[in-house]
Amino acid sequence: MIIRRIAQADGEGGFSCGEPTLDAFLAKHAYRNDQAGIGRACVILDAPDATEILGFYTLAASNATPELLKPVLGSGLPKYALPVSYIGMFAVTTRCQGQGIGSELMLDALMRSAAAAQEVGSTGVFLHSRDKKSTAFNTRLGFVSLGTAAKNRPMFIPMSVIRRMMNDHAFRSTPRASAP
Repeated sequence: MIIRRIAQADGEGGFSCGEPTLDAFLAKHAYRNDQAGIGRACVILDAPDATEILGFYTLAASNATPELLKPVLGSGLPKYALPVSYIGMFAVTTRCQGQGIGSELMLDALMRSAAAAQEVGSTGVFLHSRDKKSTAFNTRLGFVSLGTAAKNRPMFIPMSVIRRMMNDHAFRSTPRASAP
């Protein structure tokens, strides 16, 4: 397996994750948004020369209110918006779901977020979980629910937890390629 930044041809392979909006995003917007700096898109493949995308995610800088993050970060937070990394899109092709590809992708996103946080402040990683299945997946990886909505549930993992995971060698070593 290899995880790398998206290339222009990556959206042309007929990716299907069971969620048409995510499939369409990869095909129509992921590369263009990456190039425009809106959100970095990374893809996972079987090998460096493979053409079939097994999964993808997008990562961007964002912010969250202290009120939203207080249940996880505790009291004493400033009254202004706090910096976070944001996973906006996340999907694994249907045939690879349940095989660990999603965990590899998420751990890569967390690793990249921690690396960026060395240079630019970030309190952690924020996302909106699409449904109960993705909420259970994100919870297993250490995210905490910040609400009770069945769809688009806000979830967060503090940077301190991500760094501890990295120090405990909880991350697998999927090769990462440099940007195209």
